Amino acid sequence: MHYKKNILLIGQTPPPYHGQAVATKQLFDHEWGSHQIHFLRMNYSSSESQVGRFSIRKVLHLFFLTFKSLLILIRRYPCTLYYLPASPNLVPILRDIFFLIIVRPFSRGTIFHYHAGGLPEYVSSSKFPIRFLAKLALAKPSLGIEVSNSQMKESNYFSAERRVVIPNGLDVPVEEFSHENSEGMRKRILFIAGLRRSKGVLDIIETARKIREKRSDFIIDIAGSWQEPETESLFKSEISKYKLEDFIMLHGRVAGDDKWKLYSLADIFFFPSYYESENFPLVLIEAMAFGLPIVSTKWRGIPEMVENNHSGILCEVEKCDEFAQAIYNLMANQDIYKKMSEEARDLYIKKYTQRVFLDSMSKAFDSVTQKS
Repeated sequence: MHYKKNILLIGQTPPPYHGQAVATKQLFDHEWGSHQIHFLRMNYSSSESQVGRFSIRKVLHLFFLTFKSLLILIRRYPCTLYYLPASPNLVPILRDIFFLIIVRPFSRGTIFHYHAGGLPEYVSSSKFPIRFLAKLALAKPSLGIEVSNSQMKESNYFSAERRVVIPNGLDVPVEEFSHENSEGMRKRILFIAGLRRSKGVLDIIETARKIREKRSDFIIDIAGSWQEPETESLFKSEISKYKLEDFIMLHGRVAGDDKWKLYSLADIFFFPSYYESENFPLVLIEAMAFGLPIVSTKWRGIPEMVENNHSGILCEVEKCDEFAQAIYNLMANQDIYKKMSEEARDLYIKKYTQRVFLDSMSKAFDSVTQKS
């Protein structure tokens, strides 16, 4: 008789809406044929502003999650544990230390999926005993899944038995939102992310000033929720100071049809991020699906996603002169723009659909459970 292999899948799904949560939701929603999947949803944060911060409610949820995980692993033994290690911040790392040291001994193999960037650097720079306990909790998984090759390799740092790189992917409803031709109209530049300084939101101001100096007619659409009150205050005062109200439009957090509509109206996607945990931003996949040339940074996993001078233009971090020139060149040269638009769309279809992602994840699961 053939028995399905048990896997306990633990992860955050929206809300809050960020790349890791969206990618994990696809795993939760998928129909797994050869595996018996047990799901436990992390519910530490309900908004992006709560991510990485301490609260008593999070402590209580940690105890609940630990108890439920032990129950499933013991009842369904042998059962493989799939877990997404923390971002490089003290509170979530302490959470992982507590959870994994207690739970991992009851699993038959562990799969760590490293979505957030910068974890090895953070752990290696931490003081004893955090460094020791973090390396103990995260040591020697059966499989380490990484989303890019560009960063310090977590799987190597934590001595995974095996390492595989699986880029994120997702389905984007492009056909339902046809792109509107902006020829002869103001060019629309789109930015979507959680609004914080290291996502490059203040660089948008300086870039807009420099594009305006070239006497270009454009508007930058900014979508996302503010995560740093001081950055929000400075951003809005800078818009007023430099009289950019006619060139920058704030939409707040958008989702569903409202988000896809913004993509369909856009000509260029602008993403000047140097965010500490940035690794493989899903918004770039969404932009490529709509055939938007991307102007972004040479940061973490972004150069693996965006083929420089093919599907987009990559610049050095915080170099607003480079951002402005790249965006201006795309607006001014239709031949270059059309070529990059086509290559962005082709790259999405080839590498970043949901089907490609889930097929790769299924093979990764098989590689561990077949040994159980």
